[in-house]
Amino acid sequence: MRMTAMILKRHATCDSLDTVRRKLQSYADRGVFRGFCEHETRAGLPAFRFLWLGARPMELVVDTSRNALKFHELLPGVPARSEMYAQLKCFIAERHNDDLPEHRRVDSARAAASCSNRSGRVSLSLVLKADEYEYGVGRIVNLVHELFVYLRDAQPEYLMEHFDAPRE
Repeated sequence: MRMTAMILKRHATCDSLDTVRRKLQSYADRGVFRGFCEHETRAGLPAFRFLWLGARPMELVVDTSRNALKFHELLPGVPARSEMYAQLKCFIAERHNDDLPEHRRVDSARAAASCSNRSGRVSLSLVLKADEYEYGVGRIVNLVHELFVYLRDAQPEYLMEHFDAPRE
């Protein structure tokens, strides 16, 4: 019985990863991502690296044991005790607000978005309540896009310094 459970879990993990891979590949096929590739992190987790929203590579890590998707070290140079980081945490928390249109909201019944800061590098995570990786990939990609739109308005100097954003 135990072996059957392990096989079923491994199969579910493969299906989940395939879902993430297909969804991300569709973005790459449409030209949204450039230089799209898959690799394994030092911790042995599958990850996808690509260029998007600037010249700095982004990395999306998939942890199927936690039903989590994480943009690892998405934003460099953000001190943990800074006003900017406090604003980022509020922005992410607000994405769960039911007043937002469905296409801009993270459905709290399906996932939880959060950010973390380690040595001034902000990571963005989405933990899924169930095996909803199709939903999760779409949500976290949209969330990152909205975050960069927000930063363009609220912190344009930051984007110029860390992402070579144009001065407009």
